[in-house]
Amino acid sequence: MSQALANNRLDSDTQFYRIRLPSPLPSKGQQTLGISFYYLNALKPLPASIEQADKQYLVYSFSAYCPSAYPTLKQKTEVKLPSSDAPEYTKIAGNGETKEFPVKQGSKLTYGPFPEVSAGASSPVKVRYEFNKPVTHVSQLERDIEVSHWGGNVAFEERYTLLHYGANLSSQFSRVKWAQSQYFSPQTFALKEMKFILGAGSKDAYFTDVIGNVSTSRFRVSKREAVLELKPRYPVFGGWKYPFTVGWNADSNNYLKKADGKFLLNIPLIEGPKQAEGVEYEQVDVRVILPEGAENVKFYTTAPESSITSHSVDLVRTYLDTVGRTVLTIKAQNLVDELRDRELLVSYEYSTAAALRKPVVIFTSTMAVFVSMWLLSKLNVSFSTK
Repeated sequence: MSQALANNRLDSDTQFYRIRLPSPLPSKGQQTLGISFYYLNALKPLPASIEQADKQYLVYSFSAYCPSAYPTLKQKTEVKLPSSDAPEYTKIAGNGETKEFPVKQGSKLTYGPFPEVSAGASSPVKVRYEFNKPVTHVSQLERDIEVSHWGGNVAFEERYTLLHYGANLSSQFSRVKWAQSQYFSPQTFALKEMKFILGAGSKDAYFTDVIGNVSTSRFRVSKREAVLELKPRYPVFGGWKYPFTVGWNADSNNYLKKADGKFLLNIPLIEGPKQAEGVEYEQVDVRVILPEGAENVKFYTTAPESSITSHSVDLVRTYLDTVGRTVLTIKAQNLVDELRDRELLVSYEYSTAAALRKPVVIFTSTMAVFVSMWLLSKLNVSFSTK
């Protein structure tokens, strides 16, 4: 498997990567590389403000040439749009029998093919197209995973700060018009529902926001997966923000294994809403709260290394703790929901003495209370009549 290593020069728009092949390429040999990358916060609404029932149009700016540090003998750029409604797009001079680019076929725009393109060449173009779906952006995701050996449980809780980066409303929102339009189920650019695909065996799901519990949710469980379907308290239009919290429990046997005297926790790095239009994450904080006394904590993730900004191992005190529970904190940025299946592997050591510490402390404290109460009951606090 090839490995891409990014340099840390984030002050430049151009980033260079080094690709290591599993084995050296022989003379005159060929190797096909498929490279996927994502642009976050790259779409702008135009017009920036529209009516509640209007169509939403977005503008995407890019280069008709694929950015490359090497001369390219032949290339073309295909833009696949969600619909054929693209009223505006940049036209450039063609070559050969094609007088101008792009060539439009339904919902696809094709720039090229171009003959030899020099290294670093750029041809700025723009495409304006209909996108009557929400532009979902999560500015902050705080994800807590709490492992309990005595309870055989792994508790998940996720706190979202969600924003809609689409077109703003040009007039005040009308709840009456919104309720009337729902009878016809029209396509809308407002975010009105989300779906969370959770692991098999998930249970006790809940959904709250800053006001309190939200009852407009549905939790379905099957042998293969669990699905949490929820609706925000209000439809989220462009420029609006919706902070909310979801949580659930799961059997630890589905995530926790023991091998060679160590425990191995295998969980997804993120489990955000699975939306057809996609979700982007600006900042993600993952906290793995391990049992009290866990030591020698190590982690590995299949997510891109460049997205992990920092990590640390600390202690946090919770209910009935003595020295505090071990917490692994991982901070990441610029993630997309296509990384939902990327694993987070956490290994740690947890001795029998550490496992018995809390029960012993609880038993000793309880006995001390009973003994103290018994001793107090034996004291004579009555007043003498003399």
